[in-house]
Amino acid sequence: MPYAHRNAPGRLAIALVAWLATCVSLHAAAVQAKPATQHWVATWGQSMTSNYARVTGSDGKPERDAYGQAVERAPTVDHFTLRQRVNVSAGGERVRIRLSNYFGLAPLTVSAARIALAANGAADPSAIAPGSDRRLSFDGGKRSITLAPGSEVVSDPVDLHMPALSNVIVSLYFAGSAQLADVHPMEQARTAWAVEGDATRAASLAHKTAATSLPGDHIYLLEGVEVEAPTGTRGIVAFGDSITDGAYASAAGTTWPAVLARLAQRHGKGAAVVNAGISADELSIDQVGAPGAGMAGLKRYLRDVVDRPGVTDVVVLFGANDINRGIDPAGYPNGASAGDLIASMRMLADVAHQHHLRIYAGTVTPFAGFPGWDTPQREAVRLRFNRWIRHTGAFDGVIDFADALKGAYTPPPLIARLSPRPPGMAAICAGDAGLHPNDRGYAVMGTLAYDALFHAKLRPSQACR
Repeated sequence: MPYAHRNAPGRLAIALVAWLATCVSLHAAAVQAKPATQHWVATWGQSMTSNYARVTGSDGKPERDAYGQAVERAPTVDHFTLRQRVNVSAGGERVRIRLSNYFGLAPLTVSAARIALAANGAADPSAIAPGSDRRLSFDGGKRSITLAPGSEVVSDPVDLHMPALSNVIVSLYFAGSAQLADVHPMEQARTAWAVEGDATRAASLAHKTAATSLPGDHIYLLEGVEVEAPTGTRGIVAFGDSITDGAYASAAGTTWPAVLARLAQRHGKGAAVVNAGISADELSIDQVGAPGAGMAGLKRYLRDVVDRPGVTDVVVLFGANDINRGIDPAGYPNGASAGDLIASMRMLADVAHQHHLRIYAGTVTPFAGFPGWDTPQREAVRLRFNRWIRHTGAFDGVIDFADALKGAYTPPPLIARLSPRPPGMAAICAGDAGLHPNDRGYAVMGTLAYDALFHAKLRPSQACR
């Protein structure tokens, strides 16, 4: 009895510890079992290309270094503010930005950064909405950040009520010298302003002194805007060349990815859409000496698509540039074979599925009306490639852009002699002679993409035939 009495407190303590451990375990299991209600998703983004160009002397010849190599340089600006305006797709209450120095050969220091909503209806597109300005920090509260060459950085989250489809302004201040090595060359309107000094807090840049003659219809360094959204929000990346980028669209909101985003919001679908198109880009090969055309789609696929936060779906539309000037079997830029394009698309599908993404393939749109592009050989490649896309089964869905855009067109003289005449892009849906769509054509494409991704049966207000 004394023995039992002497050990009773010990047994009680052991039981108490065991009970507490069980409670902690059950609580931890409950926390783990509780599903997260929010996650980060890219609500706006564009693909960066190299902003380097060869430097020429007063004689027009390329400058060379001590080793005889041509000198290449990106624009460099000192002590300035870079303000940029972009249009997001999905909205939310917490946001962050992603900056890129992927193509940089030197460190890039951002001294200050801010984000705000654009002022609705303001005559000055650089103006911010009163009360919406927020300071951004990095790496857990730091005001400034240095991006190493070849890197990117994500800001700390900040609370900001950001409505869906709203215009957002990001202001970056560089106290020292900044080399703008990363750029997206094509925008449908002015998107960037560079002024002297720290003007990140300025309500407007309309009367500020310009710091440089940088083109204002580009995006520099800003790779993405990300929002905290419900876990069911789909992240869609449109991946392609100039037709995805929006060549000949009248505004950023009339490209086919923007039409897709607008329809998703209008019909209550939780979706964010990123446009990862680059004009003149090819799927299978880099274009030597044309840095603005971007690296091959195969090489940028992981960075521009798979690694985007929250991505669930990718829509791929590539092939026209490859068919026109890709590398042929002899190694010359006379046009890629259908076999090369098929092999490249298989890789995209395999990688997407390895990362549990849905992938939709768009058929290559007709270009018979565009002088200098269409030959019987190239048309044969396009038809074979499209036939494979429609019937392979390698994708989660097929979006038949080619069929939707074809229609009556005026053929060039050589094409007019062919019988049967190859299909061309409908003139009423073409922004040029028959290679790129106009707003009407993009509306058709965006509606078709929406129907494929959301199993809907919408019809565009105006078809192409």
